[in-house]
Parts: sequence; C-alpha cells; structure tokens
Amino acid sequence: MTASLKASFLCGLVEVAGAAKYLKDTKSSKRQSRVTLHYSTTTRMEQFSMSHLGNQNVVYPEVFEQKSATHVVTGVLYGAQTFFVFDQWDTKVEENRDNKGKLETLIKKYISVDGKRDLKMTDADKETADHLNFTFYGDFLLDHNPTSFQDAMQIYNNLPKHIDEDDKLAVPVQVWLYPLKHLNSQAARLVQEISVALVSKSQEVLEELDKHIMRCNDIMKDGVVNNFPIIRKNANDFKSMLNQFKYTFQNELARVLPNIRGGNAIEEELANILKKKEESPFKKCVITTWLDKREKEITMLRSFLNRIEEMKLDIVINDLDTLIYNTSVKSVVCLTFTSLHVCQSYMSEMERYLQAPSRKSSYHLSEPSEELIIQNFRQHSQSFIEFAEINQNSKTMRFLVHSIPDVEYLGATIYLYECGRLINQNFQLPSKPETLVVDSQTEDSVTLKLRPPKCDIKGYRVEYKRLEDEEWKTINTTNKTVKFTELRPASTYQLRHRAICQVGVSQASDTIEVRTLPVKKPMGRHAIKDKCKEITDGKLRLYLLPLKSQFINTVKKIETCSFGNRTSMKPLKTIMVLGATGSGKSTLINGMVNFILGVHWEDDFRFKLIHEETSRSQAESQTSAVTAYEMNYQDYFNVPYSISVVDTPGFGDTRGIDWDKQITEQIRECFVSPQGVQHINAVCFVVQACLARLTHTQKYIFDSILSIFGKDIANNILVLTTFADGQRPPVLDAITESNIPFPKDEKGCPLFFKFNNSSLIANHDETNSSDDQMFDKMFWDMGAKSMERFFKALEKMDAKSLALTKEVLEERKHLETLVEGLRPQIKAELSKREEIRQTRDILNKHITDIESNKHFEYEVDVTETKIESIAGTGEFITNCQKCKFTCHYPCSLPNDENKIKCSAIRDEVCTVCPGKCAWNIHSNQQHRFIYETKRVKKTYDALKKKYEDAQGELMTTEQVLERLQHELDDMINSIYKLITESHESIKRLEQIALRPNPLSSPEYIELLIQAEEQEAKLGWMERVKSLQEVKEKAEIIANHNRKDEMPPSVQTSSQKRKSSETMCPQNSKVAKHTF
Repeated sequence: MTASLKASFLCGLVEVAGAAKYLKDTKSSKRQSRVTLHYSTTTRMEQFSMSHLGNQNVVYPEVFEQKSATHVVTGVLYGAQTFFVFDQWDTKVEENRDNKGKLETLIKKYISVDGKRDLKMTDADKETADHLNFTFYGDFLLDHNPTSFQDAMQIYNNLPKHIDEDDKLAVPVQVWLYPLKHLNSQAARLVQEISVALVSKSQEVLEELDKHIMRCNDIMKDGVVNNFPIIRKNANDFKSMLNQFKYTFQNELARVLPNIRGGNAIEEELANILKKKEESPFKKCVITTWLDKREKEITMLRSFLNRIEEMKLDIVINDLDTLIYNTSVKSVVCLTFTSLHVCQSYMSEMERYLQAPSRKSSYHLSEPSEELIIQNFRQHSQSFIEFAEINQNSKTMRFLVHSIPDVEYLGATIYLYECGRLINQNFQLPSKPETLVVDSQTEDSVTLKLRPPKCDIKGYRVEYKRLEDEEWKTINTTNKTVKFTELRPASTYQLRHRAICQVGVSQASDTIEVRTLPVKKPMGRHAIKDKCKEITDGKLRLYLLPLKSQFINTVKKIETCSFGNRTSMKPLKTIMVLGATGSGKSTLINGMVNFILGVHWEDDFRFKLIHEETSRSQAESQTSAVTAYEMNYQDYFNVPYSISVVDTPGFGDTRGIDWDKQITEQIRECFVSPQGVQHINAVCFVVQACLARLTHTQKYIFDSILSIFGKDIANNILVLTTFADGQRPPVLDAITESNIPFPKDEKGCPLFFKFNNSSLIANHDETNSSDDQMFDKMFWDMGAKSMERFFKALEKMDAKSLALTKEVLEERKHLETLVEGLRPQIKAELSKREEIRQTRDILNKHITDIESNKHFEYEVDVTETKIESIAGTGEFITNCQKCKFTCHYPCSLPNDENKIKCSAIRDEVCTVCPGKCAWNIHSNQQHRFIYETKRVKKTYDALKKKYEDAQGELMTTEQVLERLQHELDDMINSIYKLITESHESIKRLEQIALRPNPLSSPEYIELLIQAEEQEAKLGWMERVKSLQEVKEKAEIIANHNRKDEMPPSVQTSSQKRKSSETMCPQNSKVAKHTF
C-alpha cells in the first residue's frame, strides 16, 4: 500500500472487506505463535482506451462542479486473495520462536499447489495440528468453514481449481486511476501527498499501542493473576486507557489527514500530534517500563506459587477473612506483598491526561527502588516458605499469602495475626540456626554450644538420634548450652537444632555427627581408688594416693613425691605452702588434691596426699620435713596444668626457735639443690581466719616466713584463710595493720581465698541431722568455689626464679655463721680481759712479795680450748685445722672436698676463724672446739719469761702488763673484722630480703621471752634459754647496725684497758722495778 492509503487505513478513513479484513487481525498476545499462508491469483483485466477519456463520454459532469472526485478508473485487474491464519498458544513467551519455526515447517510440508502431495499426517504432526486455531480471510465465501488443519490444507490446494471453474468469484484486485484535472480544470485535485516518514511514524505509534495492549492481555490471561485480582484490575484499567488513547489518536489522524491532502493544513500539524504523544504519559519508554515491572512482579509471584505447589504446602491465597473468623485458628502467619499497588500514581496521571489532552504533562514513572523490592520479596518469601514447611502440621496456626499496600515495608513483609487481630506488621521469622558446636563428649553424654540467630527467640529445640535410628528425639531449652545424657557409648549420633519463636520453630540447622567415647576402664577419681591404700573404714572412706618418692637431700630427708607419670606438655605450676603450726596446711593441701581429682560432695570417699602417722599433739607440727608433692597432669584433672605443692613444717610449735631454724635450713636446701625447686609461681600463706589481732608470737611466725624470700616474690604471695565461715575473715584486718607485704585487690585488701577444712572429711550420711549436713555442704561449696578461683588465679601467675630468694637464704646463713663465730671469740676476749684485770690487781697488791720472791704464785680465771666429741649426733662440722677453731656448726656438708660451699667460706677463704685461713685446710671432724673457764695457778716468773723470750730483752712489770694488753687488742681487731663482714651481709639482706629476720631485734626477742614466761607452756624454760642465746647474737648485729664500734662487752674491755693505763702511770712504783 502507498503511504497515503496506509494513512487512510490506519485512521479508519478506509473501510476494508473480503481478504483485506486480514489487515485488522492483529495478535492479541506475545504467547501467540502465528503463521499466515497467503494465496493470490489474477484472472482477467479490463481497461479503457484513450478514446474513451474524452469530455463527450463524461456521464456525471457534476463531479467537476462539486469537486467530489479527483481521479477516474481507467483499468481493473480481477482476481482473488485469501489469507489462512494459523495460531498456536504457547505456555511461555520463550517458546514462541521455536513453535513458530515448527509451525512454518509443518505448513510448508503439506502445501501442494498442484495437489499431488499426500495429506496423510504423522502422529506428531497431528498432535501439533490439533492445537492450532485457524482463521480464513478471502475475497469469496467458502462452501463450508474449515474445522481442522487438514481441511485448511485441502481448501488451500483446491483454490486454483475452484476459482478457475467459477469466474464470478474473481474480484478487482488492482485499479488504474487517471486524474480528472486533465479532463477538466475545474475538477478537484490532490494538492499534496503526506510525507512517508510521518505516515510510518504514525503507523509505529499505532503498532506500538497494539503491542502494549497485547502485553496487557497476556498479563490478564496469566494464571497468577487469578490469585491476585489487583494485578488483573490494574492491567485491565491500563489496557482500557491505552485503547482510549489509541481511539483518540486515530481521530486526530482522521481529522488532520484530509486537511493536509486538501491543502487546508500543513504536515506540521501531524508532526505536532506525534510530538504531543511523546510528551504525554503515553510515551513508549514509560509504558514499556511500567509493563516490564508488572511482568517481573508476575514472574516473581509465579516462581513463589510454583514452589508452594511443588512443596505441597498448605497455604491459603488471598482469603484472610476465612482464617480470621475461624475460631480454631489461633495464629495466622501472612506473607504480605506490599508493592503490587505502587503503579496507581502513574495510572492516575494517564487518566487525567485522557480527560484533558490539551494540558501539558511531563510525567516520569517514579516507583520505589526495584532492587529493594526484589530483595525484600526474596528474603521474606524464602523465610516464609521454610517456616511454613516446618510448621504446616500445626493445628492452631495457618499460613496465608495476600496483597495489601504498605509503604513502610516495601516489597514484602510478614504480618502476624493472633486471635483475629493484627499484632505485628514486620514479624521476624527465625532463620536457619548456625551449626551446633560440640563442647565436650563422654561415653554417655555430649555437651553442645548453641549459636542463636539474630531474631528474637524464646528457646531452642535440639534434636538427636542414633545414626541407624529413624525417629528424632527432642529437648527444648532456653540455655546456650545443652547436655545429652544416657547415650550409648561408642555410638554415632546425629544432632541438629531449631530456634523456637512465638508461633513455631525454624528450619533445622545443618546436621552434625558426634561419636560418643568408647567405654574405658574407670577413669578419674573412681579409677584412682583401685591403686590407693585405704586407711580408714566407715561410711566415708579415706584413700592414700600412691606416690613415687625421691630424696632431694638424704641428710635433711627432703624429698619429692610424684603422682602419675608426666606425659603431657601441660605447664608445671609450683606453689609453696607455709604457715604456723595448727593453721591447717596439710589438710588444706589434701583439700586441693581432692578438688584437682574432681571429688564431689556426694562421693563416699576422699583422697589424702599427706598422711603422717604421728602421736604428736596439735601444738607440734604434723609435718616433719619439707616435701614437694608433684601432681602430674592427667586428662581427668580439674586444672589445666601439672602442679607441684611444696609442703613445709609449721613454724612456731613447742620445739622452739631451733626448730624454726631447721625449717628455714630445709627450705634453703630445697631451693639450692639441683633436684630441688628452681622456680615458684605462688607462695601460699596459710592463716587462721579468726585471728583478729596478731600476738608477738604470731607476728614472729609471719615475719619468719616472709624473711625467707626475696623482694621479687612479693606479688606472688597469696593468703589462704582456714577455719573460715561465710563472712570476711578478721585476720585480713590484722594483716593490714601489721603492714605485712601481701598483694592487694582493687579495694586495697590482701588478696585472699577462704576455706573450711572441716567439710573435707565430713560424714554426709543421710542419718546425720539436716542442719549438720547443710552447714557441711555449705562449707564444701564455699571451698570448691574458692579452689576454683585460686587455681584460675594461679594459672595466670608467672613463674618466679628463686635466684634472689636463694641469695637471701645463703646471705642469712652466712650471717648466722659469722655471728656464731663471733660468740666464742668474744667470750675469749672477755676471759682475757678478766685475766689481765686479775693479774693487774694481784701485781699491785703484792708488789713487795713479788720483789722478794721471784717465784710468786697467783690464781686467775683462764679460758681454755677443749675438744668436745659430736660422734653419733648425725651432725657435721667445719673445723679449721690451723686455728683449732670451729668455724661452722652444725654444717650441712659432710665431705671435705665440698667445704668450699660452706656458709663460712667466701672467695675460697674462711670468714670466721681467727686466721682467715684457706678453705682447703678446713675439714669435717668428729669433735668441736669449745671454750671453758677455770681457775689455774700461775707464777709471775713464768709470765715474765714468756714475754722476755718473745721480745729478747728484760721487761718491767709495766711492760708485761702492756704486752698482755697488746694480745687483747689483737683479739679485738679480729673481732672487728668479723663484725664488719657481718655488717655487709646485713646491708645486702636489707636490699634483697622481703622482710628482716625477726630474730635480729633484741627488743623483739625480749617480747617473745616475756610471752613464753607468761604462758608457761610445756618446755618453756628450754625455749627461753634458746631465746636468750639468740638475743645475745642479735645484740651483736643490732649494735653494729647502730654503728657502735664494738659490742657492749667489747666496749667494756676497751674502757678497762684505759683504766689500767690510768692505774699504772709511768712514774708508779710498779713501773720502776725490773724483775
């Protein structure tokens, strides 16, 4: 068709009939596969010759005057045209192209113009043909309408024969026109043709609208919209407005086209109509976008509904009222699509434009973010389906899908109805929980950790079964850990869990498999009993742990006792337990062991690590020697490390200060021995909780213990209170008032742990009174919590080297040795002083007798060195063979080759003996040198001769006395050297020791003596005697610390010497005589 004819047809100015009706048959759906078979033939042609075109042959001359025609027909071609339209409906748009190709192949296969082809069809072709719709358009009527594909093909093949036989069936198919203006100048003429481009553009607009309408038809016919009527309504309204706009557009064309042809209008008017269309809400891009969004919505909904159908879920679609008014339904979980109504604003704009086309419109399609809508749709749809699948068997809950506009929650949301009332417009369904985590497992139990989802939940449903079982068992819990008990040993179990929300449960987490441990021989505390010695009978049995012993020091009987073999790489923690006699150290250590081994209050047995069979009273320490108990880590331990507990005898028992010295010496040996303790994590100070104030004796015990250690141990000291109740131990105030250097907590109180040992071996038989059991269990629980805190604190404490503590002990031992060596030398000096005094008095008194009798005799007190046997005492000694002097007694070194390590030796030289001799002339002997004072007779002649032989000249009496004084001075100088060295030791101890030795203060020792005399306990006299000896040593140290030149006794000797010089002046009678 020409552009002009095409334009007239499009705007409805030309009516068509016969085969031309095909032009109005447009596809109504994109799912419609169409193949058109066109048949065209001509039969004859009739035309006028030029002689017929004269004015004389004009029959209707009025056409010139009326200008009702522009052309006259000069020729006609007769023939016939038919259109066979085959349509097939596809289920999916994507199938359209493939089906169209198959349909073309089928039709071409059976076309036979000459009728020679066989119309017998295969079964596959018949199946395809049976689904075809057939429409016939022709220039003549058929005897009967075709009802099948075979009928259509038969008619098509018979058309040539049919037309040839009946010429009346031919119709004009083409005409030739001649302009009337060439016959008469008055005739109407075609002023101008319409631009082909504008006609084509107009055609595109109408075809475009047809396509839009076709898409609306597809939307309305989609099965999804049956469940969501709002989509059909919107699509139908949209289609109606498109048709209305199309009708308006065609009317505009019908009005303007004749005017343009007649010259009454210009083409610009048609261009303006097209421009106005593109500026209206009906422009192509906006309509296309709107339809695209609706089709995507349908695609999402179809996918959702298909999944529901595949999973056979019982979900109600768009029937809220039925569920709300159903009294048997308590809860309705509703997946609500909230954005199926967002297109209303655009449609309103289209409607306004149709009502007033003349107004300008610059509408741009504005809908919420498509990405956000899709994201919310997918998220809520997925969670809804998963939740419905799990909970569809609920008798009181139903699931619903419907559409309600809600601008607050775009795309989709979950509505929750309770008893017909909407209570939540954004209900968060629980998501699939994370996989369970196995915390621990035994032969008959598994403990799991649960990781909660982000939404609000009320608890968990944990499901488990054996691998070979069918049925799952469930446990509901609100805790984040759950323990399954009574399981079969060495069995594989499958476990999973679900979150429980207000109306149901979530999808199950991924299933994990856990295998319980195989049955083993009894482990832990129960297995240990078989290897232990039972030491008591009764309802609460006591077992002595099996230990392997090894001596650190065979002489001092210091030993290491180990439990179990050390096969683990777990760290070793070392603690030393110290305290006063009766503070409960041994029982507390036994309590620690029971905690480590996992003994429970309900168990009818207890373990003992320390068990000394002794008949000692509680006033004496039940522990006889320092012992290191090493508990090597085992899998059943309650602590994650090995632990070595160094138990020590109690300080301050009835055996007095000598016993405390032995304890200190044992601790020193334990530290310095290569097999002994090399590092320590905590020093545990055990005190009774009830001590509100410290007596002098208790203060002495505290200071004695603390004086053992170096200052670097201060932060590793822990206070363990025994005999505690539920209240704050009073002893903490006493410790604070005494300025004892313990670590403190945030409140400034000493860091402490409280225990009550009475519950360790308490009989919890049901026959006991309920009150007793209640208190015993209370103390047990209190102790268990304190033990847990204590061992956790110990785990965080770093090991401290004992190097500084060893130096403190060695320095203190050296100082004691020095002071011990000073005592006999000071006694010898005092004796010498008394000998000089007596000699001087006698010489002055009997000067005449001396002059007349050269053999004058006199009696004086003389200190002599004697040998005392120590054989059979089991003690060792260090004697100087040159000086005949006992430098260290008792000494711990039996072998002479090791005497270089003796406390009296420094830098390979003895610091005690008068000659300061080399270490290798010192030895261990079976005797010691002691000093005794006795009265002996002497002659002045012998005394005088001794000094004259030494001097090689005669001496006067005064010179003899001066020589005696010189001997005294030499002895004092030797003592001064010992005191100077002891002062250096004292200064070093002040620098490194945590606490000064309490026995270095004479005043402090005097208070201890008074306390012993007032208490007058058994053996007090022996203890007072020991304290008097210690006081004498303390005076030596204290006086030198006050920077005195010498001890009081030595000062007295010096003063006497000056007095002697005053008594014997140079011009005295005694001085003049020579003998």
